[in-house]
Amino acid sequence: MFKAPSFDPSLLRREPAAILSAVVGFGLEGYSQQVSRSLSLALSQNEVPLQVIPAYEALSRINRAGLAKEYTDMVAAYVQSGILDHAYLQRVGQAVGASYAFQPSMASFDQSMAGRFSFFGLRVFQTRISMLRLSLQLWDTRTGSIVWEASGEATLANEDVREFRIPFEDIARRLWDRILRDLRSLVKESPQAS
Repeated sequence: MFKAPSFDPSLLRREPAAILSAVVGFGLEGYSQQVSRSLSLALSQNEVPLQVIPAYEALSRINRAGLAKEYTDMVAAYVQSGILDHAYLQRVGQAVGASYAFQPSMASFDQSMAGRFSFFGLRVFQTRISMLRLSLQLWDTRTGSIVWEASGEATLANEDVREFRIPFEDIARRLWDRILRDLRSLVKESPQAS
């Protein structure tokens, strides 16, 4: 976990933070909306109220402001460099009405099954294993600086006799909760900015 020394986490109580569309690894593009949606859900279930603009609303505001091309260029450059261009980020922040932007990323997601007990060639018990790697950066849209970031990995294993996969939303929400734990503590412990 990283927190910029100049970042006052209490500002998240009153200054809006938009969730941007998730950047995902190759072959995982279909999960982009689910990653952003699960982050939005995790942020909404916070004992410390934060001003969060969900990805669907942020993207709608970006599009209405005529910034779709700039946003696309900014995200494409981010995939290559890990940097959200300051000028683009500032315009996106103004269009969305957000002082901060959460940039979620998913490096990998894998689900597999392993037989645990066989009886005459029939697998009776199976272990279903889901592994997910997520990272999250919080950018100040005014300065173009990363003010907080964290990442995590979760592996869930479930034994069952049915053909059942652990839903992506369940594992993502659990991992976001763990990743956000430090940010929540910082916001909760910081004195209320006036």
